[in-house]
Amino acid sequence: MKKLILVVIIISLLSACQSVSETNLEVLEFEEDTTKHTDSEVSEFEWDETEISGEVEETDEKVFSKEELLKLEVEELINGMSLEEKVGQMFMLAFRQDQLGQPLTLITEEVLHTVLNYYIGGVILFSENIHTPEQTKELIDDLQVTSKLPLFIAVDEEGGQVSRIGNNPAMQVPRLLNSGLIGRLGDPQKAFETGSILGAYLSELGFNLDFAPVADVNTNPNNPVIGERAFGTDPLLVGTMVAEEVKGMQEQGILATLKHFPGHGDTNSDSHMDQVEVDHDLDRLEKVEWLPFEVGIKAGVHMIMVGHIKTPNATKDNLPASLSPTMVTEHLRGNLGFDQVVITDALEMGAISNYYSSSEAAILAVEAGVDILLMPLDFPEAYNGVIEAVKNGRITEERIDESLMRILSLKYSEGIINEQNELN
Repeated sequence: MKKLILVVIIISLLSACQSVSETNLEVLEFEEDTTKHTDSEVSEFEWDETEISGEVEETDEKVFSKEELLKLEVEELINGMSLEEKVGQMFMLAFRQDQLGQPLTLITEEVLHTVLNYYIGGVILFSENIHTPEQTKELIDDLQVTSKLPLFIAVDEEGGQVSRIGNNPAMQVPRLLNSGLIGRLGDPQKAFETGSILGAYLSELGFNLDFAPVADVNTNPNNPVIGERAFGTDPLLVGTMVAEEVKGMQEQGILATLKHFPGHGDTNSDSHMDQVEVDHDLDRLEKVEWLPFEVGIKAGVHMIMVGHIKTPNATKDNLPASLSPTMVTEHLRGNLGFDQVVITDALEMGAISNYYSSSEAAILAVEAGVDILLMPLDFPEAYNGVIEAVKNGRITEERIDESLMRILSLKYSEGIINEQNELN
């Protein structure tokens, strides 16, 4: 007979994350015997499981979700930014002409100065900026290389009559139908295909944001600005088409934007020229004008453009929607549940610039809950006005940080910002 050491390690009834303490291991020593043992004899070698049951090791290490990690990363970036850098991210500008009044097709010293010194968050290109595919790509690449943080590069490309790229034969992209005709066809797949085609050629050129689709319901045949840009007069149809175009576009890596909340479809005038309003009460807005926006939000749209539209029977602040806390924060964010990026329509438009200074319009828009201020008439005045409003306590820096969280989270989640191009 010889002696053997049998080390019995039983790890049972424990999950994969549990471990057995070495002090709880039972070492048994017995003599090997060639004779058979009865069950009662074998029982002498049984052990008490309670003596070897391992204890679960507790750990303070937290497992973060993807969303939590994104939030932490964005918070870290925001904490490293100056107030000036934060406010700059809230502006999107256009550079339509150079200092000689010629169409701007390449980056100039003036553009370079503005991008570098004001830390702007985005640029929108117009027909003046878009001549050929090669030139457009180069302009966008130069803008991105110049900026300390990657920019939103946007365009108004709806298909049909509003097509800065599609209506330029030199760009050699498919010509798309007006939304009104797509709506009359009644086939949601056509809307999806339109979004997909738009997204594909915009992505190829270097854009990352499109101010489309139009979510307005064209209920006023005398409307001078919407018309065939809308999918139709039935809010359910419009909502269906809007949702499909959003999906098609965003599958191609282009951020879609619903416009023009709270609905420009029943106005009698053009907010580019002067003040506009719709007389509907809140109940009517919810049932008709807002339905396509709700459907688009559920479809996953990342941005909504708020128009300069007064709603005297639905709000009591006598402000255009783009400057109204009631419309932006209470209704769009609260009632419709939209928690992503809100952008104004162009602040240089007559509905705003005829009645407000650039500084006051920008401040009011921020107070309303807007995240991105599009094309103020006097950008330096608007930019400095917001900074001064923070310094004198009218706007808190926490309020600025709220918008930065939404803006930068979107840039991160869509791959516009990555670890290689964060702000130094």
